Amino acid sequence: MKRNASESGMPGTAEETSLPYGSQAEQAMEKTDEMNDAAAIQNASDGEIAAIARAYERYFASGFYDQRYPRHNAQSLATILQVGREARAILDFGCGDGRYVLPLLHTTGARIFAYDICPVALKSLERRIANEPGRDRVQTILGPREDYTEGAPVDLALIMFGVLGHIPGRANRVATLRRIRDLLTQQGSGNLVVSVPNAARRFRLEQQEHKAALAAGTPRPPAREDGDILYSRAHDGERIELFYHLYSPAMLAGELRDAGFRNVRMQAESVWPESGVTRSATLAAFDRLLRSVTPPGLGYGILATAEA
Repeated sequence: MKRNASESGMPGTAEETSLPYGSQAEQAMEKTDEMNDAAAIQNASDGEIAAIARAYERYFASGFYDQRYPRHNAQSLATILQVGREARAILDFGCGDGRYVLPLLHTTGARIFAYDICPVALKSLERRIANEPGRDRVQTILGPREDYTEGAPVDLALIMFGVLGHIPGRANRVATLRRIRDLLTQQGSGNLVVSVPNAARRFRLEQQEHKAALAAGTPRPPAREDGDILYSRAHDGERIELFYHLYSPAMLAGELRDAGFRNVRMQAESVWPESGVTRSATLAAFDRLLRSVTPPGLGYGILATAEA
C-alpha cells in the first residue's frame, strides 16, 4: 500500500529519556494548569469533540483502519507485559476493537476495562471475544465520558496507537491523563504505557500547512495549537478528515509530568511505520533489531512508560 509522502521523513537525534517527577514542580504548576484546563475545554467545543468522534467512527466502519493496523505491535505488547503482567485491573483507553485487549486477556488474569468513543469498534471487540475463555473479565465502556472504568481502580493503563494525540487541546490531554492517574493511585501506584506519533517523522506537509495557518491567525478548529494537524485518509472514494497532535519526546514528557506521572521512560515504538510492522512478520523482525538501537526521537512513534 502506498504511504503518504508527508509521513516519511527522518529527524535529528534524541536520547532515551528517564524523567523523574518532583512534587515541588507539580505544586508550582497546579494553579496554572487548572486555568489552562478550563480555557482549553472551552476552546474544544462539544460539537468539535462530537465531530472527531464521528470521523473516527467513519474511519473505523470503513474497514480501512483494520487494513492498516490488523493486530497489535508485538514489541509494544512486550513492554506492556514487562510493567504490567501481574496487573489485577487494566484500563485500555481508546481500545478500538481490542488489538491489545485480546492478547492481554490471554496473557494476564486481569479484569480489563475497554474504553472507546466508537460504538462500532466496541461492538467489533465484543464479537471478537464472544467465544474467548475469560471474556467475562472484559467490560466495554462507551464514551465520551470522564469515568473510564465506572469508578473501579486499576493498576495498569494503556493509551496505544496514538490515541492521546486524537484529543484536541493540551490541557484536555493533561486532564485526561490526570483522571487516568487518579484511577491508578486509588489502591497504590500503578503504571501507564502510552504511544504517540513522532512529529519528526510524521505528516511533514500537514505540519507546514498548520504552522502557516497559525502564523496567519487562521487555524482550522480543532487544530489550534503548536503540534496540531488535520490530515485525511481516502478509501474507496471516501475522504475522511481527522485531527492529530504530534509529539516530540520533550512534549510528551511535559504532558505526563504536568499530569503528575513520574519516572517517565521512553523508547522508539517502531522505526518503520507501524502499519507495516503490524502487517508483516518479516518487517516486524527487522524493526525489532533496529528499534533496540534507535533513540525515541528517531522512532516512527514514541512509546513511554510512567509511574502514577
